[in-house]
Amino acid sequence: MKIAIATASELKIRALKDALALLKIDAEILSAHTESGIPEQPIGFEQTSLGAKNRLMQCKKNFDADISVAVESGVVKILESNFDIACVHVVTKDGRESIAYSSGYYVPEWMLNEAHRDDSDIGVVTKRVSGGEEKDPLGYFSGNTINREHSLSQAIVLALVKLFNEDKYLVK
Repeated sequence: MKIAIATASELKIRALKDALALLKIDAEILSAHTESGIPEQPIGFEQTSLGAKNRLMQCKKNFDADISVAVESGVVKILESNFDIACVHVVTKDGRESIAYSSGYYVPEWMLNEAHRDDSDIGVVTKRVSGGEEKDPLGYFSGNTINREHSLSQAIVLALVKLFNEDKYLVK
């Protein structure tokens, strides 16, 4: 099986590998950078989901893969608080799709403002303030108790589960 992921990010590729290991799926992983077609720091579910969809369509077009995967993280405002939430969108060669979202974690207003001011994203701000190598705000805020790779891996599992267990989603 060939699975393509719409990224050059090593962190996202590791998250996919973690998800596949958990699901006991052996696959060749293909990857390449894609453009989201949205602002660097997506805001809201709709913009975040559109970024994932745009990346997914490029990935599907660029690779002859059995499954294509795209991940887009964005900031969603819920009851006056900002949360970083990733959208994972997957599609099979024959066009079956699934979407899942990661758990969200609180993002302080100062970080979001700095990302907007620099026309970047909260991951870039995190790298700067932490001196770290990866765009991992969750690792930064949690003192590495949990990290972005784990959160994305879980969301990838949630998206793939529907594809591999479609019969369970049908009306009984």
